[in-house]
Amino acid sequence: MEFNLSAESKLMIKAARDFAEQTIEPIAAKIDGDDAIPDDLLPKFAKAKMLGMMIPKEYGGTGSTALNMILITEELAKTASAVYWSMALNNSVAETICHWGSDDQKELFIPPLCDGSNYAAMAFTEPATGSDPAAITSTAHSDDDYYVLNGTKRFITNGQRKGYGIFYAKDETEKVTAFVVDKSSDGYTCSKPWALMGLGGQGLVDVFLKNVRVPKANILGEKGKGFNVLLRWIAGERVQQMAFMLGMGQACLEESLKYAKERIVKGRPMTHMQGFQWMLSEMHASIEACRWWTYRVASKQDEGDEIQVDSAALKLFIVPTIQEVARKALQIHGSYGYCKNYKIERLYRTIAHAGVTGSSTEIQKTLVGSYLARP
Repeated sequence: MEFNLSAESKLMIKAARDFAEQTIEPIAAKIDGDDAIPDDLLPKFAKAKMLGMMIPKEYGGTGSTALNMILITEELAKTASAVYWSMALNNSVAETICHWGSDDQKELFIPPLCDGSNYAAMAFTEPATGSDPAAITSTAHSDDDYYVLNGTKRFITNGQRKGYGIFYAKDETEKVTAFVVDKSSDGYTCSKPWALMGLGGQGLVDVFLKNVRVPKANILGEKGKGFNVLLRWIAGERVQQMAFMLGMGQACLEESLKYAKERIVKGRPMTHMQGFQWMLSEMHASIEACRWWTYRVASKQDEGDEIQVDSAALKLFIVPTIQEVARKALQIHGSYGYCKNYKIERLYRTIAHAGVTGSSTEIQKTLVGSYLARP
């Protein structure tokens, strides 16, 4: 890949930074405390050209790249706000439909995800299963021109908001099929959002499907091959999640530098003390390593390469690395870092999420290890 970003990419970074500082940062703490995202934010993302990024213009997208998506994510992540996830899901679900869908599906489902009028969802996880497709209990049985879905999905971001979701269920052949489901369908209900340690406002809910009728025309990809749809989405989602971690890691460093320069110890700023200089230098080195690996995997995605293993290895490296950056940042702040008055407290809580969401660290080890041990 080129290590010099294009003029277009640099402009997108600046636009994303301005959007984050002017639109998200002033309300980030309130969103986290209230555990609620304002309804007008998604349309603002659309107006800022941050939705439909990898979607052709004919469907309402901007026709941009995975790398530019990652660059924008990095800037938005510095706010440590869950609002990023609504933007990311609308992008990734729209791209998934664009890749696997029929022409009719693209025309029907993609534009509302690009203009911010609908919220996307991705629904695979269930109460008794994480990443194992064989453990799925949701069912889909054929009834004339429809499939009737029954089951419970867990931890579904924006499951309660208007729009479409990609839902996975076992069809009559006991194989997993992906369906595009309208969340306003009869028989579709949700729980209250789960209360989370971080990511306030993300809106993770349980979704209950009781005889939800979905047209057979809404099967995404091939019947019985829904897991292929999911795996491709997860690979791209992992890279975006790691860009989110990267941006928060950078924010940890920036907050630490700001604090250490202002904190006076024995008449001099903390930055004059060698021990703190070492901590800051280690944080910087770790973040740079994460940055260029993330950019590389996103570039491979744009080149059309398979990134299933690359994205798993990336997550395996970045999660503990950025979590250690956050730990150092908290330590630099001392007792103040444990106070909600300081941004580092929210960053620390939010960074904790990545090892157990979007497929766990242990799953990444299995994916990478089994690939390396193949015959």
